[in-house]
Amino acid sequence: MGLHPSEIISGYNKAIKKTIEILDKLVEPGSENMDVRNKEEVVSRMKAAVASKQFGQEDILSSLVADACIQVCPKNPANFNVDNVRVAKIVGGGLHNCTVVRGMVLKTDAVGSIKRMEKAKVSTLLF
Repeated sequence: MGLHPSEIISGYNKAIKKTIEILDKLVEPGSENMDVRNKEEVVSRMKAAVASKQFGQEDILSSLVADACIQVCPKNPANFNVDNVRVAKIVGGGLHNCTVVRGMVLKTDAVGSIKRMEKAKVSTLLF
């Protein structure tokens, strides 16, 4: 009674072939030679993904995410590291107050009495 394991495997193989066939149709034309440093191309391709998480805010968010990703994109886009893009939440701000900052964002004030220094030499140690 039931299905033989070979019939189950055959069903999985058919499903894989059909899935690959459907996925090939879903690839947007021109994706192979897309310019990952062109903001308009990046925004147009990421809008659907952003809209699935933040519907109605995709125009604002995709533009911000595209800016951030383009800024940190290495010469070889295959080496892109998502950890190079971070989000810092500031209390009292809204989505329309968002901006992309190149560099580091520190949410706390500097510790100590020195708040500004020019031509400083900084050393960092890691133990």
